Amino acid sequence: MYNLRLQYPKSDPMNLIAKLLMNSLYGKFGMKNENTLIDIFNTNNKKELNRLSEMLDTHTNTIQDFIKLGNHIIIVRKSIQNFNNDEVENYHGLEVNVALASAITGGGRMWMTLLKNNPNFNLYYSDTDSGVIDAPLPSHMVGGALGQFKLEHTINKAVFLAPKVYGFINIDGDEIIKIKGLSNDELNIKFNDLESLLIKDSSKHFTQEKWFKKVIEGQITVAEVAYTLKVTSNKREAVYIDNVFTNTNPFNYDDINVKSKY
Repeated sequence: MYNLRLQYPKSDPMNLIAKLLMNSLYGKFGMKNENTLIDIFNTNNKKELNRLSEMLDTHTNTIQDFIKLGNHIIIVRKSIQNFNNDEVENYHGLEVNVALASAITGGGRMWMTLLKNNPNFNLYYSDTDSGVIDAPLPSHMVGGALGQFKLEHTINKAVFLAPKVYGFINIDGDEIIKIKGLSNDELNIKFNDLESLLIKDSSKHFTQEKWFKKVIEGQITVAEVAYTLKVTSNKREAVYIDNVFTNTNPFNYDDINVKSKY
């Protein structure tokens, strides 16, 4: 599947299809033992009305939503697989395998620790599958093979405000801005805007048009959503020097007050 993906540029739909098939398989293994069912009943059909009545008697507590469309009733409900009995239906469940999903996640974290805990360079920012460092990686870690890293940018200047909120200027002078939840094409946020947020207690406020959909009701609404952009982290402590955001420190368990009740 990965070799198939390499045959197409990122702009080609086949590249995305191959990527989604690889990632979705991992996600499939890690699914919870519950899913959503949509049942459609024809109210003009006596057999289906009996089936509706039986479903209501058995699964009333699982119903999340319903709507009537003409002579049909559509019901959305949760289906939780129960593997504590020997009913035949239970052997046709979600086919999950948490051990495989955990092994994939664990393997990825082990590979990423070569970036996060390497004394040969400084790490400025990292995500699930990427990192920003101040020295080249060893040659065996870089390439086009599955699992290897690739050099995406060489950076002259960068600002990292929060997870998935950063910007940098590369050696070609291009500004790259990444802000989760905000469309920079609409807001036109510049590197200088992010740089100004390094000052303690500074923030910027934006509103962005977002679309919301309700499939069952057949409704699509558009609303203005407010965002506040600032230094944020719930995993590490922000460190300020002369009121300028400079670094982060990990939270230590000894510093956390835990109240337990048994």
